[in-house]
Amino acid sequence: MKQVFITGASRGLGLEFAKQYLERGEKVFASCRNPEDATLLQKLKESYKDNLQIIKLDVSDEEARNSVFEKVSRNTESLDILINNAGIISGNEQQSSVLGDVYKEDFNKVFLVNSISPLLVTERFLPLLEKGSTPKIVNISSQNGSISQRNSGGKYSYASSKAALNMITKILSHDIKDKGITALSIHPGWIKTDMGGEEAPLEIEKPISQIISLIDSKDISESGKFLDREGNEMPW
Repeated sequence: MKQVFITGASRGLGLEFAKQYLERGEKVFASCRNPEDATLLQKLKESYKDNLQIIKLDVSDEEARNSVFEKVSRNTESLDILINNAGIISGNEQQSSVLGDVYKEDFNKVFLVNSISPLLVTERFLPLLEKGSTPKIVNISSQNGSISQRNSGGKYSYASSKAALNMITKILSHDIKDKGITALSIHPGWIKTDMGGEEAPLEIEKPISQIISLIDSKDISESGKFLDREGNEMPW
């Protein structure tokens, strides 16, 4: 049984990761900002009482990260997979982050959640990951973070935060190599979720299943790569 920690698990990709890992028989620590409002996650708990632990976590809050680490440490001696999934498109729904309408506050919040917090969560949970079985850190990135594939304007804060996350993954892969931990950035595709919207061409089940299989198949020899859900290397 693998021990899996997922951020942003109340809905969308994070919820589907939790569901599919639980269906496989893994133990899941599913974190989100407001567990009391996470209706679908709470419903999962009814079916997986022993294998699902729901944890309140704002990834950008240092005190919360420390508290959650202590809580998880009381329930497991190791982690095998950390999925840094929590993310936001904008720091404020009224701020579009297009030229002529760019806000410093938007950049600050988006970078804090999408780029800096995954690193800080990873750093806090390293003691458990070091004791895991072929441990892996998965940062959910986006094609928007690919500089060479960028062919449109707008989305300044979101796109640049994902490019920064890719760089963080690459640097991290060197720092944790001697610990035997693999780090990957993965672009899941454009998926129908609250964030992806109804126009997205992909239903959620298959892409997440593909990513889980991809995580299983990768080892430290490919650490630091930016991949799509099928395992193809994405251009930086």
